[in-house]
Amino acid sequence: MKIGIVSHIVNDTIVDTDGIEIKSLGGPACYCSIIAKTFKIDVKLFTKVGNDISDNLELLKENNIFIQNDQIDEKNPTTKFHLSLNKDGGRSLQLLDKCSSIDISYSDINNLDGLLLSPVLDEIPVDIFQDFTRLKKDKFIMLDPQGFLRTWNKSSLQVTYKNQVDINFKGISGIKTDEDELSVLTNGITYLEGMKFLQKKYSLEFVISTGNRQAHFLNKNILYSLTFNKFQNLDSTGLGDILSSGFSCSYLKEKDPLWAFCFGAGSVVASLFSKLKGLEKVPRKMNLIERNASYFYNTVKFKVVD
Repeated sequence: MKIGIVSHIVNDTIVDTDGIEIKSLGGPACYCSIIAKTFKIDVKLFTKVGNDISDNLELLKENNIFIQNDQIDEKNPTTKFHLSLNKDGGRSLQLLDKCSSIDISYSDINNLDGLLLSPVLDEIPVDIFQDFTRLKKDKFIMLDPQGFLRTWNKSSLQVTYKNQVDINFKGISGIKTDEDELSVLTNGITYLEGMKFLQKKYSLEFVISTGNRQAHFLNKNILYSLTFNKFQNLDSTGLGDILSSGFSCSYLKEKDPLWAFCFGAGSVVASLFSKLKGLEKVPRKMNLIERNASYFYNTVKFKVVD
């Protein structure tokens, strides 16, 4: 079984709530790839890195992430973010460098079982994304739309959300958003009504929304909800990617949406329990994820919605 992951690899500088700074490779390309390997699913990575990646190639290989020569941009640096974590669980984000867009054609994904699209800014051209969704032919496609919703102020380097977006998301299988992203996508509608709006507008099988230590999952007419314990001084970077990848990999293997949701959440909690930061926190042992997934499966709340 093989999943395609489409996103930039990034160099993160993370400042935690105690002011401690760490540097780590990151981005969905890394977090999602490691989770897929934990689920024993092969990865075809569609990404771009810059001319400064040579010092980190060995670290990528150690994490079973392999870069092809044609994925190295000789003219631009690797995408770089500066993240300051807030005690309320939020964060401020600055973009310091930006690599070139990802080259990919539909023929590249013909032999894949599924596709996980998770741009960090604008590295997936909208026209290419629309081609995927028009031609998917029942292929599983999971989207984290964060990169389509972000805008970058070149003077302040600050990354913020757009007020609205004009992209047709029809054709994907599922979407994962946080509360702010959901609001942008629905022009201010949040929680269940926002999830139902997306489900109906884009004919989605799965809608996942996260925020305030909770994760909600809408599948058909049933809303499932999970609550996470509070962790002190956690590194929240990449948790959305870990959730999306855990869900996607579990669903591809078992075709059980509820178990997939629990395995996605279980992947997140296994990361948090590690108390590590950056890529080091991503679980490499399946039993750690399974233990938490089983707990969530037995405690998940659900209700039928109109």
